[in-house]
Amino acid sequence: MKPVRFLHTSDVHLDTSFSSSGFPSRLGVRKREAIRGTFRRMLEEARDVGLDAVLIAGDLFEHDRVTPDTVEFLRQQFENLGRTRVFIAPGNHDPYIHGSPYHDNSWPSNVHIFRDEEFRSVELAEAGLRITGFGFNHSQLSEHMFEKLRRLPQDGINIVLAHASDVGHTPQGKAQYGPFAVEEIAGKSIHYCALGHYHQQHQVTNPFDETQIWYCGIPEGRGWDEEGACGYLIGEIQDGQIRIESRSSSQYPLRTVTIDCDGFSTREQIVEAITAKRGTAFDSKTILRLRLTGSIDPRLEFSTQELSERLTEEALHISWDDRTEPALDFEATAEEKTLRGHFVRTLNERIARAGEEERPVLERARLYGLQALLGREVRLR
Repeated sequence: MKPVRFLHTSDVHLDTSFSSSGFPSRLGVRKREAIRGTFRRMLEEARDVGLDAVLIAGDLFEHDRVTPDTVEFLRQQFENLGRTRVFIAPGNHDPYIHGSPYHDNSWPSNVHIFRDEEFRSVELAEAGLRITGFGFNHSQLSEHMFEKLRRLPQDGINIVLAHASDVGHTPQGKAQYGPFAVEEIAGKSIHYCALGHYHQQHQVTNPFDETQIWYCGIPEGRGWDEEGACGYLIGEIQDGQIRIESRSSSQYPLRTVTIDCDGFSTREQIVEAITAKRGTAFDSKTILRLRLTGSIDPRLEFSTQELSERLTEEALHISWDDRTEPALDFEATAEEKTLRGHFVRTLNERIARAGEEERPVLERARLYGLQALLGREVRLR
């Protein structure tokens, strides 16, 4: 039998709001359009290479923000796929609820939406393929859905599609929706389990059987917790063999680059250290966060706004995380018979007596106070 080939994506989050991202509004607009363009290019690949199915494991769009224009965009893109089938398992951000575009019956005939919080199967007899999945009917789902999934027939290839949380490896700060343990998936004649919700692409460790369980990751990062390369998966199943390939899709990746400024005494040294990393750590399409560290010459004064102007062609956007400190000699200053010396001696004594919680506060007070007494700009950190 010929191989079954598919594309696996999830967590596209069309019509994402970037209002709380800290990005300027123009960058939010650009990022929103990039997500849309990335999704279109994925589907174009699926069409051009003649894949059997596109699997979308939830959070295709933001229910509270999705626009009629985006819904029409999706209809057109799905229709352009021709014979390639589309399977959607709604998640917590795009649940199948009242008012959802999923309720509309005008989706192209090649689109199947799993509408129930119960596993259903769709047979693609010509490909010897069965797609089984469920969809969210609420924005919350705490039930272990995979516990209810019965062993599937072994008369073809079985793919299961779901928006779900691996309780054994929950990313920090990530809420659990549709939780599962790996043993709830194993032993049910599943060849490939296509998951969404966790945004980092990875294969879930399965010590119980040969079922491959994958999170495809997000196609385009939206914030600093989604840095680096993003993408989707292309899969092929034939004669019991499963091959999975990762595709990169980030149009405007987010990256944090640390610059060690220890001993620097001029702004030019900072600029040169940054530009030296261009091409390897970032390029002109990168949304870049520059983290400056180290002890710098106390005479070095710089504004991140000025540095951004000098680096305007180097990256799409630059955010700053300035953790540098002036290389001040507090012990030498404490010996001075000046107001500065008296201030530092007083703080040194308090720091020596302070507990663990109070000490960092007093050290900052000493730093800021001495900067002010030296007539330097005080940059809070």
